[in-house]
Amino acid sequence: MPVILHKILFHGRDIIEACILPIGSYSEEAQEARNKHNRQYRELFTRKTSRINTNTDLLHRLLITSDPYIASLRAAPKSKKRKMDREMKNLLKLSLSDAEDSVIVSEDSSEESSSSE
Repeated sequence: MPVILHKILFHGRDIIEACILPIGSYSEEAQEARNKHNRQYRELFTRKTSRINTNTDLLHRLLITSDPYIASLRAAPKSKKRKMDREMKNLLKLSLSDAEDSVIVSEDSSEESSSSE
């Protein structure tokens, strides 16, 4: 028996009992959240020859995207790196120096309070 099937059959009852809401409401929320993806997959990645083929392709696509291992194999999208302007760098330096000044002031005030005692 596969491990996944074992977990579902033997531990499914415990999972259902531990849930706050009924299982049906969880699946409904997930379906609503993935509605946009379902529409895109149906329009772009399914065969339109018959309803059975369309639904089969859609189900396969949803299984692929919901599996964490398979989804982790996909290359992460590359983000565009932008160069920072000089003004922005100066602002960051100023904010860092202000933060350091406030730390120094707070350290001085704690020393003064301990010396006055």
